[in-house]
Amino acid sequence: MNKELNHMQTLGVLGQVTHLSNCLAKQMFGKHDLKPGHAGILFILNKEGELSQRELSEKMNLTPPTITSAIQKMEKLGYIRRKPDDKDQRVLRLCVTDKGKACLDQICKVGKEMEEMAFQGMSMEETLLLKRLFMQVRDNLMEGQGLSGLHPPM
Repeated sequence: MNKELNHMQTLGVLGQVTHLSNCLAKQMFGKHDLKPGHAGILFILNKEGELSQRELSEKMNLTPPTITSAIQKMEKLGYIRRKPDDKDQRVLRLCVTDKGKACLDQICKVGKEMEEMAFQGMSMEETLLLKRLFMQVRDNLMEGQGLSGLHPPM
């Protein structure tokens, strides 16, 4: 490890960690017929309440067409549903179904398992420091790209 520490760029290690965590997330969420991005959609809708597709895409920093297929699949699986807006019938609101809420419990368990696996051998203080440092890197990158006004993607 010491040899790697001196020769590998930090962002290279971060890229490897990101890739490995994405592979693990796909595998673990796949057991529930979900993709990691679907979990993000459920979390946002559960937290924010009913949102239009446009509002959801803004919260996730994605274009509406980008999340259309995810929304369609999640609707077909019964995790979310569309309903007309109370004030403007032209607007459809997305909301989490009971099945989606039950799935959120499973997603939280998967997330906890992944964190336990990723941070084994680290103290709570080290884990919190790592999180703070990652958030600083994220904020630096967003600022450097002129994205500081945007929400980070889920």
